[in-house]
Amino acid sequence: MFRKLQDSTINQHSRKHSKRLIQMARNQGLWFFVAAVVAVALLPAPTMAGRLELRNEIEGVVLRKAKLSMRCWSNEDDLGWDVIKPMESRLWKFTTMNMWPFQKTEFRCQFRSGFGTTNQEVVTVFSVKSGFRKECGFLGDECTWVAKRDGFYLRKAIRDKDATKTFVDILKSKWVWKW
Repeated sequence: MFRKLQDSTINQHSRKHSKRLIQMARNQGLWFFVAAVVAVALLPAPTMAGRLELRNEIEGVVLRKAKLSMRCWSNEDDLGWDVIKPMESRLWKFTTMNMWPFQKTEFRCQFRSGFGTTNQEVVTVFSVKSGFRKECGFLGDECTWVAKRDGFYLRKAIRDKDATKTFVDILKSKWVWKW
């Protein structure tokens, strides 16, 4: 009789303990879920779509010399070689990840024209890093690069005194002969 009573008491105690453990696990799971939702809500979201434009504004020379050859790639894609004729452009739109430690969207290019190549063999034309995006202007996620007869320019978006959007071209590299 004592043995049955003891077994019964142990079973009741085990059931209560099991129920308590299950309840604690549910509470921990709920708290973990709530904490995860709050953390995700507080993290910065990926930026809006990035925009990269490469323009050829080389003019006043024969077409053969005015063409701009370029090869561009990102961390994920190689866009290959392409030729942009004068007064034409190439435009890419993409989603950027702007959340540490995932800041990695970056586009690099090589350029050749009838006037030579850029000073740097490889030019970073877009990066999610904030310092770089500020160089592109107040738009941040839009970078426009322009090839002209005397060199390669970053077209920076600025606001004038009337808060009107305007652009200024900043020479980043004169054409040089490396061959």
